[in-house]
Amino acid sequence: MKLRYAIIKTALVYCALSVTFSFVGIFLAEKGHLQSPVGYLSIHEVGGHVMWGLVAGAACLSLRYFILTGLFAILIDSDHLIGLLHVDALSRMSHSIAFGMVSVVVLMILFGKKDYRLGAAAIAGLLSHLSFDTFSENDSEFPIFAPFYNHQIIFTNMDWIYFEIAAIAVVGIIAILTRIKESKKLVV
Repeated sequence: MKLRYAIIKTALVYCALSVTFSFVGIFLAEKGHLQSPVGYLSIHEVGGHVMWGLVAGAACLSLRYFILTGLFAILIDSDHLIGLLHVDALSRMSHSIAFGMVSVVVLMILFGKKDYRLGAAAIAGLLSHLSFDTFSENDSEFPIFAPFYNHQIIFTNMDWIYFEIAAIAVVGIIAILTRIKESKKLVV
C-alpha cells in the first residue's frame, strides 16, 4: 500500500509539473494556437508511451522506478491540457530538456534529495516519450531547448533509437552507481 501511494503521489506531482511548465509557453514570442487534446488519446498512444518508458525503467531493477518511468513517459503529455484553454502558447513545452531538469530538481526536493533513481526515472520518462513520438510519427518536432530556444527541432523517424538508448543508459548508470554506493554502506 505504501509503494502504491508513493507512486501515485509522485506521478501526480510530475503531471502537475508538466501542466505548470507548459504555462510558460503562453509568454513566449514563438507561440501559436494550441489545439484541444480532446480525442487525441488512443490505446496506441498511451500504451506505446508507457511501454517505451517501462523498457527504460527496467534497467533500474526496481519495481517502483520501473512503474514511475512508464508513468512519466505518458504523463509528460499532460502539457497538452493547456490546449483546453484555447490560448496561444508554445506547443509541447514539457518535451524540452529544461522541463526534464526542473522535474528532476522538484521531484528530488519533494521526495528524496539523495534518490538519484527518481531523477533518472524523470529524465528517462522524457527521453522515452520523445523516442515513442519520433517512432510513431514520420518526422517529429519538439521545442527541445525551450524556453531558451523556442523553435521546433525536427527529428527523423529513425532517431527514436537514440532517445531510447539514452533513456536506458541514464537509468542503468544511475542504478549501477546506486548499488555500488549501497554495497559500500553494507561493508562499512
